[in-house]
Amino acid sequence: MRIRKPWFRASKNAWYVEVNGKQVRLAIGKENEKAALDAFYKLMAGEPRQQADDSLLVVTLCDLFLEYSLLHHAKKSYRLYKDFLQSFCKQHGRLPALQVKPFHITRWVDYHPTWKGARRHAIVAVKRVYSWGEQEGLIASNPIRHVKKPPSNRRERVVTAAEKQQIMAAIKDQVFRDFVFALQETGCRPGEVAAVTAADCNFELGVWILKQHKTVGKTGRPRIIYLTPAMVELSKRLAAKHPTGPLFRNTRGRAFTGNAIRCRFKELRKKHPNLAGVVAYTYRHAFATKALVSGVGIAQVAELLGHTSTQMVSHYYSHLAEDVAHLRQAALTATQSIAAQT
Repeated sequence: MRIRKPWFRASKNAWYVEVNGKQVRLAIGKENEKAALDAFYKLMAGEPRQQADDSLLVVTLCDLFLEYSLLHHAKKSYRLYKDFLQSFCKQHGRLPALQVKPFHITRWVDYHPTWKGARRHAIVAVKRVYSWGEQEGLIASNPIRHVKKPPSNRRERVVTAAEKQQIMAAIKDQVFRDFVFALQETGCRPGEVAAVTAADCNFELGVWILKQHKTVGKTGRPRIIYLTPAMVELSKRLAAKHPTGPLFRNTRGRAFTGNAIRCRFKELRKKHPNLAGVVAYTYRHAFATKALVSGVGIAQVAELLGHTSTQMVSHYYSHLAEDVAHLRQAALTATQSIAAQT
């Protein structure tokens, strides 16, 4: 699938985009990329919308959606959409969009048995395309509106204090040890730790302030990560070492990628079978659970994790049902409070 996007032509010292087979100049000067993008958005907005067409192919609908996604979604979201939609189009791309049935979705995901949890994301991606296509008037109706997506799995694995010590002892290089320590101390998503720079650090307030993050589209505000004293000191050390670019880097001085992080934890699990199920995200779950058990309010935990509501904390991160001692103490506190009132 070919995605339409602006490019810079050095020989003309100008930004161009191809529309309907013709190259349109957007702005002059390489430094005027923002002006070129603004001109591109206006050009796209001024294009006549394609009328709903019963013959519109799945691949065409997906192409149009990816053009939209490239401009309006975060890069990570765009890449996820692109990967799933390319897979779907490989199997059903030549079908007319309105002839796609729930059966085609089921057959497609069943063709990828290793996806497991990714099945939900795959179905969401295709449903998003059709929902967008209907809203934009590209298709007259949405034939997969009622396709059910698998429920999101509640995350059960929590890394224990002993396992944290074991993992730290097993990591030989200081740079990855620093990265894992940051996961442990902040409850951040791995991608947030990998992306933070010296410019994101406010040492006076003791926080990281990320302007670009996973939920910026929903919240419209930066992600504030509150640092423990140990994390402030670690951040200062790394900021002095890396005044520009990411703070946390691998042994080659490059930013940690998602795949590299997965491989490091896979290696740890291979060497230590008792760590089965432990991934980078497990530290985030453990952070939330420990906070709740320690009496931190659910609203405060949601804020610390960067969630927009307490619902995500309740569903994904609160493993209190397994903590019998904590719930027994909660029951005792509740009955004592009631007895004091009678």
